[in-house]
Formats: sequence, C-alpha cells, structure tokens
Amino acid sequence: MSGRTWGSRSRIARLVGLAGAVAISVIGGGVATAVAATPHYTLTVAPDAVQRYTGINNNGDAIGIGMSGSQSGFVIKAGTTTPIFLSTAADPGNAHQFTDAHAINDKGEVVGDIFPSGSPNILRAARWPTAGATGVDLEVDPAQPFFDVEATGINDNGLIAGRTVDPASKVTAWTVNGREITRLPFLPGGAQARARAVNNTGLVVGGSAVSASAASAAAWQNGRVRDLGVLPGGNFAEALAVNSAGVAVGVSNNTPSGEGISQRAVEFSGGKVLDLNIAGTGPISNSTANGINDSGVIVGALPNGGAYVYRDGVATDLNTLIPPGTGFHIINATAINNNGTIVGTARKGFGGRTFGVLLTPAA
Repeated sequence: MSGRTWGSRSRIARLVGLAGAVAISVIGGGVATAVAATPHYTLTVAPDAVQRYTGINNNGDAIGIGMSGSQSGFVIKAGTTTPIFLSTAADPGNAHQFTDAHAINDKGEVVGDIFPSGSPNILRAARWPTAGATGVDLEVDPAQPFFDVEATGINDNGLIAGRTVDPASKVTAWTVNGREITRLPFLPGGAQARARAVNNTGLVVGGSAVSASAASAAAWQNGRVRDLGVLPGGNFAEALAVNSAGVAVGVSNNTPSGEGISQRAVEFSGGKVLDLNIAGTGPISNSTANGINDSGVIVGALPNGGAYVYRDGVATDLNTLIPPGTGFHIINATAINNNGTIVGTARKGFGGRTFGVLLTPAA
C-alpha cells in the first residue's frame, strides 16, 4: 500500500473525533433476526467520562478512551463502574498529555501509547503493569518528532506487538518481549507492515505490503511471516484480532480499491479468506470484523452505522438484542471475551457524543 495509507497517523484521527463504523450480515446476504443460538444482552452504559471501549479481557476488565484532564486511556475493573485513568510520571493527572489503551491481557497489563506534553508529533508505545500504575515507555524507536510508535497487542505471557510510522511514513511491525525488541519481516515484495494483535501462542497478526500498491493480511511466529490472503479481486487485507486457535478476523476488499474502500468483514482460517457477507456492504459501505473469542464468535461494525455479533454463519444486529427503549444505538462492537461479553460504542439520539457500552449475555 502507499506510504500515506500505511503511515496515516493515529493522533490526527484521535484529535478530530471518535469514529463509528457500519454493517450487518448473513451468509448469502440479508438481515438476520435473533435466533435461538444468539443470546440477548443486558446493556450497561459506561460513566459520562467514558467515550468508547476498545477491549476487554476474560476477567471482564474493560479498557477504552475517555476524558481526564485530556483524552486518556482507562481501565474499568470487572464489577466496578469507575474508570482508572492511565497516566505517566511526567503528567500524573493527564493535564496536558494524551494516553490510549489498545489491549489488555488476563493479568491486567495494558498497552497503548502516550502523546507526551510539550512534545508535539511524538507518539510513544507504552505499557501499564496494572490499572493505576504509572505508564512505562517501551523504548521502541527514537523519541523524536514525527515518530508514531504504538503498542497494539499483549498476550498473557507479556509478549507485546506494535507498529512504528517513521518520519518518511514507512510503517514497520515489531514485538517486545521483556527488553528484547524484534523487527517483524515483510511479506515478499513488500516494504511496510503493521502488527495488530497477538495470542497466547505468540502468533502475531496484522498486514504487510506485497507491492507498492497492494497489501495482504499477515501472521508472524518464531521470526517467520505467513500470508493470510485477500479476497479474490482485492488488493488490501488486514487481520485485526486472533483467538487462541489462530483463527483471525479483520477486513479485505474484493476490488483493487486500496484500504478503506469496498472493505468487507472477513475471517482468516485454514489458509482461506471467508467473506462474512455482511448485508449492506458495498463499494461505498464498509463492514469490519474487530474481535473473535475462542468459541469463534465474531463482533464488528455494520455498513449502516450499527454493530453485529456473528455466530454459526449468521450475523445479527446487536441493536435487536438489547432491551428496547434505552435510547442508545450501538454503532461499533470492538471486542468480545470468552464469556461472550461484548464492548463497543453507542450514541444516544442523533449525532452528539459517544458512550462506551458493555453487553452481557442475559441469563
């Protein structure tokens, strides 16, 4: 893919607003109604300081983005409602810096990034050992202007995955294990790569360029890179999440349109790319698959501004599975844990701010 596409800087998106995505699906198309295999959910809306959830571990600890002095990552421990904001020794109250939380493991370790106060155009990958602990810089790549360094995943063994965008907009993928930094190889023909997630076997997934104008979903393990593929006719795919069995989900287009256009929710498994056939996905309507648990249940965003849960070959709009009359409309589902609990983002009414929402399977 082009350097501009792969090297887009997340801080810009972070400052201009919180994006919501779109979509719904069924194998063969159509809108699914709730079936017996798909549970209904109780809806828990996060406190006002929370704008969106980005992840959840198997203990039910949720992470996301909210406001504490400035835009800040947080953890809400299972069974509680108070966000614990992530900060650093340089700015304990996040009065000037931004922090983001991208992933949490079952030990409660969080990884993400810091936009330090007084340091314009520097984004640093960071780790927080526990909720409330001071963030630690992972020391990946120089702390220099226009270096965008983000930690995107962490497994229960402490292996961290991430990506760097350098001042020339070249994107590289890496892992950190303790203090050992490993650069991940590109797929043949490529010179850029992004790491998005890592499971407990050490399998890292993301994407790699394969030419100046095409990229494929990729997986890395033991220093080797493997091509996960792209839908027929497409020239872009990327894996965004992976479960313990190595089944990954993400996006792919099916036309040579590049990243973000004709983007379809897909599963990468057994050397194949499966189109989830989310209804409404088309040339100008994208769907995404953002998360998968060990039971193979997938969550993501619909092209119509909704969110879905996908199980047994059927995608169901989550807005049909929550109690009626709440006034909230779920616009994205970002993650699901092994207990089936889903986190995401919702709006109330038309436009306006976003809210983090937690969906728990009803008894």
